[in-house]
Parts: sequence; structure tokens; C-alpha cells
Amino acid sequence: MKKSFKIILMTIAVYLFTLSTSQANTVVYDKVELFETSTFFTDPFTVFDSGTYAATLTDFEFPSAMISTGMSVTTATNLKGSLSAPGSFSFEATLGEAYFVSFFGFADTSTFLPPLGQYGIEISQVPEVPVPSAVWLFGSGLIGLASLSKTKKG
Repeated sequence: MKKSFKIILMTIAVYLFTLSTSQANTVVYDKVELFETSTFFTDPFTVFDSGTYAATLTDFEFPSAMISTGMSVTTATNLKGSLSAPGSFSFEATLGEAYFVSFFGFADTSTFLPPLGQYGIEISQVPEVPVPSAVWLFGSGLIGLASLSKTKKG
């Protein structure tokens, strides 16, 4: 009974360790803005690590959807990705290279509402896929079963 209790404790410890080492997205650029009629801009941003990044453009449809919007991510010489409507794309980035996000948006002026638009942009690093907790639990369970069967034989 004592050994099975130790195995259960080991399994719980492995599970908690796996939970504590999971990675979160690292946001490198984030902007939310309410504008009148139209807006255009290009902003620089820096990546903290080489790897895969996701760029997301959101139209908050406040007070109504924009009639036209778009976003692109570039280096000084290369287009990394672009959108001509809300959505997202991923791109590879290298530490030390300069990156730029460009945006344009046109608010809906055909309604009786004020010609306002609201958007959100987020660029974040996509974390590496960790080994699932289930694999660690399964492995520790197999080790526990093997040690139980070994003690029964001996």
C-alpha cells in the first residue's frame, strides 16, 4: 500500500511539473484604436526570439463594420504576410531583424451613425508545442505498474 501511495504522489508531481512548464504567448505588438473616418500608419516592432509569430487583425464593428481594412507585416526588404480583411496569418521571424506593421482602415460613412471604426492588432510568438501532460501521466503510470509487478514477483 505504501508503494502505491508513492506512485500516486509521483504521478501528481509529474503532472504539476508539466503544468508549471507550459508556455504562454509572448505579445510583441498590441494596439487597439477607435478612429474617425480613416486611419493609416506604420509602426516598428521587435521580436524577442527567433521563431514563428502570429499576426491578428480584428474589426470590433463599433459602431459598425469598417468598409475596408488591411494589415501587413514586413522587414525593410520582405513582405512577411498581409490581410485585406480581419483574420490572422503566421510568419517566421529572426532575432535582430527590424519588423514593421502597417494598417489602413476606412469607417462606414453611409449610415446615420458617426463615421467611426475600431480595430485591434496583436502580434505574438507562437509557443512550441510541449509534450502533452497525458504522455507524462501515461509514462509514470507504466513505470508504476512495472514496479508493482516487480514487487509482486519478488
